[in-house]
Amino acid sequence: MMMMADQGCSPHQPFPRWIPSLHPAAMSEEHQPEMVTTPLLVDIEDMPSHPVLQVLCKVLWMVLPITGLVLGAVYLDQCPRQPLLPIYLIILGTLTVLQILLGSLPCGAGTVWQRILIFPLQITCFLFFFAWFLAGSVWVYSIYPPDYEAVGSQSFCQRTLFLFAFGVTTALHVVLGMAFLFSLCILATFFILGVSLPNSWSGD
Repeated sequence: MMMMADQGCSPHQPFPRWIPSLHPAAMSEEHQPEMVTTPLLVDIEDMPSHPVLQVLCKVLWMVLPITGLVLGAVYLDQCPRQPLLPIYLIILGTLTVLQILLGSLPCGAGTVWQRILIFPLQITCFLFFFAWFLAGSVWVYSIYPPDYEAVGSQSFCQRTLFLFAFGVTTALHVVLGMAFLFSLCILATFFILGVSLPNSWSGD
């Protein structure tokens, strides 16, 4: 009886190595769940897109700046109240079309051609576009409302020219404001998740 008691597994002794199914290390390895990693966000570049749809979207994006460019050229001398207003539309439309064309070049991401020429040119156009937009906002809103009837006077500005410039400038302000608020919401969400997740892990 004493020999059988010595050979048995008492509660205070570890599991025998010759029984792998009962050993705690083996049990933890067998019952360890498999980690499955799935991306939270789908890469936009990997999503399929039809070439015709891409061309159509770019053409639609170019309609508005080309319209402003044409209006600025047609009514170039018909806004004595603010002579820079037609030039504002011409340059703004040209910069927008140039940005769209630069983004459409088939250079391939990460190539030497893109890093040396295309990407710096896009950054330069965007910075100049933003500065020109701010200057145009001052020119547009400072003369609101102009005189649409007194042709030839210093207070006159052609109605179609001014209303188009006013509408485009206001729409850009709205879009930039919404983008800024959306960015703030994303940053606030990441900040809240970054604070709450470590606290929940430490609580567990």
